[in-house]
Amino acid sequence: MPTAGRITAAALVAAAAVTITACQGQSVASNQVSPAPATSAAANELASSTATPGSGSAARPGTPGTPAGKPAATTPAATPAAAKGKAADRLAACSAANSKVTVNSISRPINHLALTVTNTSAKPCAAYSFPALVFDEAQASIQAVRESVPQSVVMLEPGQSAYAGIRLSSADGSGAHGRTAHNLTVYFSGRSGNDSTGTPAHLTLPKDTHIDDSAAVTYWQSDFEDAIKW
Repeated sequence: MPTAGRITAAALVAAAAVTITACQGQSVASNQVSPAPATSAAANELASSTATPGSGSAARPGTPGTPAGKPAATTPAATPAAAKGKAADRLAACSAANSKVTVNSISRPINHLALTVTNTSAKPCAAYSFPALVFDEAQASIQAVRESVPQSVVMLEPGQSAYAGIRLSSADGSGAHGRTAHNLTVYFSGRSGNDSTGTPAHLTLPKDTHIDDSAAVTYWQSDFEDAIKW
């Protein structure tokens, strides 16, 4: 082969080698995958979901950083029922210490007296249960009329009165141990209704008050007519 031909052939071979090398480099480069940017939306979402308390809306309610509209937990206020129960515990029982007590004869029904207690203090008092009545030097109080239990405890505001009816003797005279009584001691019941409380009242009975073993007293009533119908 002439010299010029050999030079031309060598040049063509060299050019082909350069072309192949370039193509291989481009192919390798095109197969490489760049990593996702660190500031992608997924990365931002992951970062926000792992935020520590106090660094945004992930903070617990009641701590610094609590979102607006979510106040810190507070102790519940006392319920009306509880407040009412505490007020009842503080309510004083009516007695001769805070009230005026009187006893009077009435024309109807016969053989009855009317007992009245009037709150003379500046605070309310409660006329609990029934008054325990002891005539003269008796060792026990007379019985109560169980059918006269009111629907609720009689509460007396200052100046208000409650009433109890006293049956002195049986209408047909069948009661035993009839006698004339002169004095009456009135004991007041406490909230439980099982014992006396406060200061008793000592009253003088109307003249010629006749009693026997059938004597009885009603529970305290807010209405006078309810007290004397038994």
